[in-house]
Amino acid sequence: MEKSTEALLAFALGLCVLAAWYGEFRLRRLTGGAEGFWPGTTLAPAAAYLVAAAGALLITVGEAAVEIRFDVTASQSQLPLIGLLGLIGAAVTEEAVFRGFAAPSHFTGRKLLFLILGGSTVFALIHIDLLNFNLRDEKQVIMLTFEFLTAVWLYLSRFNPLNPSRSLLPCFMGHIVRNLAVFGIKWAQGFVT
Repeated sequence: MEKSTEALLAFALGLCVLAAWYGEFRLRRLTGGAEGFWPGTTLAPAAAYLVAAAGALLITVGEAAVEIRFDVTASQSQLPLIGLLGLIGAAVTEEAVFRGFAAPSHFTGRKLLFLILGGSTVFALIHIDLLNFNLRDEKQVIMLTFEFLTAVWLYLSRFNPLNPSRSLLPCFMGHIVRNLAVFGIKWAQGFVT
């Protein structure tokens, strides 16, 4: 499938997920009802959003710095301009799945730790090309490492004292900020067509 088509489909799916999530969020705000089908349909304090976004941005800048240090920036793939839409849509969908449905808000202690480590491992693995993965390829190892760190950070954005209601909104924000930063870095390095 062409990258532009993939991007549009990812954006459309993310838009559908966000619309359905927001519908329940709005209903809960109006009625004060309990969580229904969609997880994390609450607000969080402003600090939760700022910390989620700042951490995601720092991880992304760190990844770019490591790529420059190991001189692997030239091995990046090209991304069409419309790919930005796909990155936004994918962020919403992935958060609903990984930090939402697959992460029950009542988990604490060891269950939560195993959820974060296991979920972050799966998240990192779906973001690399497993069939062509090579531990000797610095670019692939860097990408795998920073995808894992990003996932851990996004779990912590939901499961921390700054987000007592376990809202998914800080996770959405952190992931979108990361993907926008990745896009911006790719653009600055000449990998957006």
